[in-house]
Amino acid sequence: MPRTFTFPRPRPRGLLGRKLEADDQYILCGAFVSGLIAGYLVANIIVKVLVFAAIAGSGTWATLAPYKGRTWVRWFEIRRTYKCLLRDGTLLYRSKAPEAGWLSSGRRVPIDVPPGAPRNMEWITSRTAFGEIAFVLQPHELWFTAALEVEAMRDFGSLDTDDKEALIRAYEYLLRSTADSGGRIRRLQWITRIIPTDPNAHLRDAAARRDSAAPQWLEDSYSELVRQVAVTAEDRRLILVVGIPYSTDLVAEARRYNSLHEGYGITLGKEVESFIRGLARGQLRHIRNYDEALLASYLHHTFDPSHWIDDTTGMDRVTAWPAELDARPADRVVSRSWNSSAKAWHSRTAWIKQWPVIPVGVNFMAPLLLYVSDVILSVAVTMDLVPTDQAITQAMADATAELGQADKRAGKIEDPRERKAQSASVATMREIADGAAGVRLTGWVTVTSPDAEALRRDSDTTRNAATRSGLRLEWMDHEHHRAFANTQPFAGGLIKES
Repeated sequence: MPRTFTFPRPRPRGLLGRKLEADDQYILCGAFVSGLIAGYLVANIIVKVLVFAAIAGSGTWATLAPYKGRTWVRWFEIRRTYKCLLRDGTLLYRSKAPEAGWLSSGRRVPIDVPPGAPRNMEWITSRTAFGEIAFVLQPHELWFTAALEVEAMRDFGSLDTDDKEALIRAYEYLLRSTADSGGRIRRLQWITRIIPTDPNAHLRDAAARRDSAAPQWLEDSYSELVRQVAVTAEDRRLILVVGIPYSTDLVAEARRYNSLHEGYGITLGKEVESFIRGLARGQLRHIRNYDEALLASYLHHTFDPSHWIDDTTGMDRVTAWPAELDARPADRVVSRSWNSSAKAWHSRTAWIKQWPVIPVGVNFMAPLLLYVSDVILSVAVTMDLVPTDQAITQAMADATAELGQADKRAGKIEDPRERKAQSASVATMREIADGAAGVRLTGWVTVTSPDAEALRRDSDTTRNAATRSGLRLEWMDHEHHRAFANTQPFAGGLIKES
């Protein structure tokens, strides 16, 4: 039987079973207390009931009722923050790279980063057996991140079932061994970058450069070479970002060296080097590390796709950012680069709000990752690695909650959706006990187009492809500047666990 994956479906619960944030709880409690106080101050009993129902009902509706895909309270905070950022000018970014200059030590003077990107970043270069790699310290998120370029099995779809099963088991072993090895890597981010290319560009370039005075044997040789060169309509990159949490024991180990900067580089480099050596066990091939120039070039490419990723000339931590980023439009961000024409690039980011609710095959995301053509696309999946013991404990708690909240009164017909949720929770617990990796994940999708009309068309194409993959997208209107950074190699998009 082909292997299938089942994502547990969230089921609606009552107030006690619903996970509410602090703001929601304050509003609910405040509404009920205000309703009681207002009812106490009114003499007529009917008016008491009406006043209490109006105040308490308004608070309940604002925090629990669906409103434009979220709740009124969620939209209130989003719009309030958006208006504040509009007033103080934060959403319009202009780079100060030309005026930054250099320090006498040879380092670049740091500049402000665009809205949404991690603030006050520190770049650290580390040397490994596989080449230099750039670590980015995000002090507000308390993470070190580094990026690698890897290559997976290219013809995965053409393999038979047994070979697919073996690859999936190898990938699960990589996740589980990374989580249980006692190392420092606690987060992984997978970024698939898809850039449409012109498959006939080489042929036209060869025709334009052809020399009529060249010998016939040279003409024939080059024509044969052009026919044999494999071309593709897309350039695909698979970026693997590793995240290492900032901790006191990491600082203590780094202090054993001459400087803290040097200590971070050596300590973090050992962790990533050990991880790279284990990639082969997950059937992944390491291609190269992203040093400062390559990481900066990739970041610049996300804002300006006309800048080629491998063009690292003059790229560093200062020139990584665009010349201008305008996040004032509610439905997109607009970026312009120094070395491009006056044409701007428009980007939208969506959160993968819902994963498949029915069993799916191992290639369920193929409609989004393989069959979307002529769209500049970034798909990022961020994973927090959970040790096996902790994952089993959480799975047991979820299964206990599902079974405990089931309504099994005599004469009551059992909801088939409840039965499916219970089965999924129990199956997840058993899979983790059998050796499956425990992860906490989220996904993000960014679409980039040369103009607003093309962006609307490409967004519809991407949403349709996601629907065929069993995914449900929610465009992050009023927050695109923050969501855009979640598809960049910063391992973002997941909140810290309390």
